[in-house]
Amino acid sequence: MASAREVVVACRHLIGNNANVAISGQIGERGIQTRTRLIEAMLELVNEGGLPAAASVRSIARRAGVTEAVLYRYFPAKEAMLREVWETTLKPMAEQKRALLAEASGSPTEVLQDWIRITYEQFDQNPAAFHFVFLSDGTANWREDPIYSVQGELLGNWMTGVLDPARIAPLSHTRALHCFVDLLLAVPRRIRSGDLDGPAIAYVDETLAASIRVLGI
Repeated sequence: MASAREVVVACRHLIGNNANVAISGQIGERGIQTRTRLIEAMLELVNEGGLPAAASVRSIARRAGVTEAVLYRYFPAKEAMLREVWETTLKPMAEQKRALLAEASGSPTEVLQDWIRITYEQFDQNPAAFHFVFLSDGTANWREDPIYSVQGELLGNWMTGVLDPARIAPLSHTRALHCFVDLLLAVPRRIRSGDLDGPAIAYVDETLAASIRVLGI
């Protein structure tokens, strides 16, 4: 479950990353604070209940200390809040990773290390939002969303180009990708469950070493 501090950090980062820059000019500083409280309340409720359904409009408004009418002033529906967290968590990470692969001049090991680092930095900056997007069972059906699949497609195409099928046998390239993602998310998942101490960035080399063994690099 997210701590209060984690959720506040996540919300501030999300509001700061919001691509709709015009919003800040329209609602002012107090409005930004209200939006932050609303997203904070939504993330707290989702993390406590495990599912987006755990956060109703009424419960979000009550947790944020505002009326439902105030919530609707900033978001047309709860779905818009969920979508904002979803997109503002995924898009910056995907762009970083797209740039990483486009500019990659190092070895496959160095590329994987940077991929892991970017992922763990995002988790450390926004653990509540990261959990909502990548680890929550309640958002599993959202993962058919093209925004979510961008990272998998980027990494899958890269792996197909650099991994020798003979070295990863009996794994296919698709199965190798799934194994790597499982290894990658194991650290954030264990930190969230309390089985591992953070920060995640401290485990980059450990995850890399396990990935090298699995992928035969």
